[in-house]
Amino acid sequence: MHEKDKLSEAQYFYSRMYEENANRDIFRYNLSAFLTAARTVLQYALNEARSKNGGQTWYDGFVSKSNVLSFFRDKRDFNIHDEPIQPRTDCTVVIGEPLHVTDAISIVLKDKDGNIVGKYNSPEPSYNTDKLESTVIGKYQHKFNDWNGNEDILELGEIYIKESEDLIKDGIAKGFISG
Repeated sequence: MHEKDKLSEAQYFYSRMYEENANRDIFRYNLSAFLTAARTVLQYALNEARSKNGGQTWYDGFVSKSNVLSFFRDKRDFNIHDEPIQPRTDCTVVIGEPLHVTDAISIVLKDKDGNIVGKYNSPEPSYNTDKLESTVIGKYQHKFNDWNGNEDILELGEIYIKESEDLIKDGIAKGFISG
């Protein structure tokens, strides 16, 4: 009944994680809120499905097919009941330095006896090097140390949202949840 509302809340916190990717603490705070809202989507679906014949079996079957849904359930429980989640943050820094390259050509034309009969020197190209600046780009990736795949938290969150949407659609189509 309230699954879509909680899914919207999870999507909001996911978007905040994405926007605050470079700020480790704010990322973690939004991750905590995301885990709670995202888990609640499934809890609402389970509570509603349980009240219908075959609903518990449908729910268990759907969730058991997804490593991500199960993994995030455990992460939320750990975050709430044991200690705050502390994801690993990897930062890759790319430093770009300007490179100024010029090219010129010199042609010497000689006759069959080796006498110079003509010369051509192209003009040196001119570039305004005042506008060339160094760049520094930082790329941040937050990861769960105990996730076996290569996905970072943002990729996993995107998968979780998609699979939660699929669960809601399937549950509505099969009459186990009202949406």
